[in-house]
Amino acid sequence: MSSSRDVAILVAAMYDAALEPGCWPDVLRLIADRTGSPVARLSLECPGRRIEMQTWVGAETSFTQSYENHFVEVDPVMQAVRATASGTVIVEGAISGSTLERSEFYHQWMRPQGLYSAAMTKFLDEGDDLGVLVCASGLKAERKSGSNTPQLLYQLAPHLQRAMRMHLRLGRLGVERDVVTGALDLLRPAIAVVDGTARIEFANRAAELLLASADGVSYDAQGLSTVTVTQTSRLRALIAQAAGTAPGIAAGGAMVIERPSLRRHYQVLVSPLSVQTPWAAIVPHGPAAVVLIIDPDMEPANVEQRLRSLYGLTSAEARVATAIGSGESLYTVAESLGVLPSTARTHLHHVFLKTGTQRQAQLVQLLTQTALFAQG
Repeated sequence: MSSSRDVAILVAAMYDAALEPGCWPDVLRLIADRTGSPVARLSLECPGRRIEMQTWVGAETSFTQSYENHFVEVDPVMQAVRATASGTVIVEGAISGSTLERSEFYHQWMRPQGLYSAAMTKFLDEGDDLGVLVCASGLKAERKSGSNTPQLLYQLAPHLQRAMRMHLRLGRLGVERDVVTGALDLLRPAIAVVDGTARIEFANRAAELLLASADGVSYDAQGLSTVTVTQTSRLRALIAQAAGTAPGIAAGGAMVIERPSLRRHYQVLVSPLSVQTPWAAIVPHGPAAVVLIIDPDMEPANVEQRLRSLYGLTSAEARVATAIGSGESLYTVAESLGVLPSTARTHLHHVFLKTGTQRQAQLVQLLTQTALFAQG
């Protein structure tokens, strides 16, 4: 019989694994050791019958693969456990007569491994999430005389359920965070999420590159800084106000930041980050603000190719559109293309028709939006 100390060790290991998913195999090994099970399986199925997690102890790879590919559907004990309430422990006694001994599963999967009995618990059954723990035994006598394994599983089931709920919740938060950060990395403007003291909680790829250039905005242990004390104070005051750590109503603000390279000033927008914002989960804790830094001299994205793909522009039309969008005059565009101004004007007319714009100002706005993404 497992002592209370053994149970406490197992329970603690489960909650550790909820925080560190790589520890679940260690948990299963501990359970198998306490129950004397040569083969044990811990599985978690999620929506769409997708296997979220599957851990084996003791079984050879060929047997684990055959089970997942076939025998899991014909295992009579597994069929019985699926029909029970969460927390129920199932042994062969739940199967009438000699159903197990007559099954394909028993003769082709259990007996070749020297397994003759098993105890299972469905520790999680919520929505489409299904968690099952199986402890198999090589002792035939257990099927008649019983063992201590079912009692241990009864003790562990509620803790395993809570730990697996934590595992699922944290895992889904991790997926959400990865999706959000991946999406923000696609944007060309530099975006940083900072706390009330201007310390960065998250920075997209564009922000990391901008900070690495050290051309007007830098980052150290004190938080975001600029090249002058005055501008640094202004930036941090905007951040504190937006994050709600300064007196007054949380609000954003805007400013420009000078650059040692003498290139055009950065345009900086600071805005509060509400917990209701769908991507606020990327912030670990506490009040936060979003800092958006736009570099007017940023190298243009491959807008020509995107215009051709989106609107069916010809190569010449796309070149005219991007040149106009960057502020060049029609005559300068014609000269750079080696065509007459009338030809460049015809190309621009076609651009207006294909893009649904009517004026150069609308075209510039369209190009700006098209250039938001760094990839794609």
